[in-house]
Amino acid sequence: MLDEASSNSAVKVAQDAATFQWEEGKAQPGIGIALSGGGFRAMLFHAGALARMNELGLLSRAERISSVSGGSIMNGHLALSWGKLGQADANGSFANFKHIVVEPVLAFSRQKIDVVDALTGLLPWTSASDQVAKSYDKYLFGGKTLQDMPDAPRFIFCATNLQTGVLWRFAKSYAGDYVIGQLDNPAIPVSHAVAASSAFPPVLSPFLLELPKGSFKDWPGGPNLSPGEIDAFRARVILCDGGVYDNHGVEPIIKRYLTNFVSDGGAPFERTADVHTDWIGQLRRILDVTDNQVRALRRRGLIQRFIDGNEVQDETKLSGDARMGAYWGIDTDPRKVNPPNAVSCDVDLTHKLALVGTRLSDLGETISKQIVNWGYAVCDRSLRANYAGQMTAVLPNLPYPEAPLVGS
Repeated sequence: MLDEASSNSAVKVAQDAATFQWEEGKAQPGIGIALSGGGFRAMLFHAGALARMNELGLLSRAERISSVSGGSIMNGHLALSWGKLGQADANGSFANFKHIVVEPVLAFSRQKIDVVDALTGLLPWTSASDQVAKSYDKYLFGGKTLQDMPDAPRFIFCATNLQTGVLWRFAKSYAGDYVIGQLDNPAIPVSHAVAASSAFPPVLSPFLLELPKGSFKDWPGGPNLSPGEIDAFRARVILCDGGVYDNHGVEPIIKRYLTNFVSDGGAPFERTADVHTDWIGQLRRILDVTDNQVRALRRRGLIQRFIDGNEVQDETKLSGDARMGAYWGIDTDPRKVNPPNAVSCDVDLTHKLALVGTRLSDLGETISKQIVNWGYAVCDRSLRANYAGQMTAVLPNLPYPEAPLVGS
């Protein structure tokens, strides 16, 4: 049991977390991109969406790219590949984007990580999250650290701090949260940041971050904890999947920039008459319902911001919570966003792709390519139907035409 001092400290942290507002200054002109969680399904979906954003000249203009969970795998690879893309052309596009970014991620998706690493993680000298980090390094990140990422755009990987209950950020310039404090210019491996961000509970979490005493400095405006209290939080940071706190990964962008693009590869909520009534079955269903309600509230809020902002059509004239930009989800009905010259999409097939399991494991070549194509197609549809800002006029052409979104 907690002693009285520990109990009071925990209550104080919870109260501070409940009242804190993440203020980064007034939102400013610029583009922020958020990539949601959802395992390899989301990673591939975002690869397609980013490919279309690149063609439309939007990706090269991004100021910040934020991610959680499966989106962080894509984001980590993009960050470490950014320097290889070279200069964007006159339309703002990177000509070699598919070769440099999309194809390596598609190849990586053929790995079978979650089951193997989870079982290996049962051994006493390691953990599932440690094994996942090793797999990320072996197959995708090659031991690179956060300091190997570019200064701009700013790439942010979000995790959830289970001790403080707030969002933990990994970036090149800092890592931390407002309760514990921050690490300046952390030389943390990208694989560790992504493993923490994608440490889905209970199998792949938690990710433990243990650093020498004195590594942290206080967060400006954070809780005023005594040295004894703050040292307890800093001695061992217990992190899990960023999607537990914010499955869309929007917090680092929505309060900072006036134009936001949100790609959501999260699994849709399934209505079913067959609900298990045992204790475990009920608990799982209750957690699913709770998660669905939180995500639905976030989506509605985002979409209303975009409706308000895109009507204004000018960043400099936005007021209040209004934002320019667009949201698209893996469960979006293509019939409801159908601009001219859109790629043909069969609603039954896209719904089937949305229901692919949340795994860090091979989904099969055809399905994997179709998910990339669906991310590309629905991003294109949403941007051209909803976003009022400037884009390059390039007609869509699926990254993998051999895996069409019709007739399957």
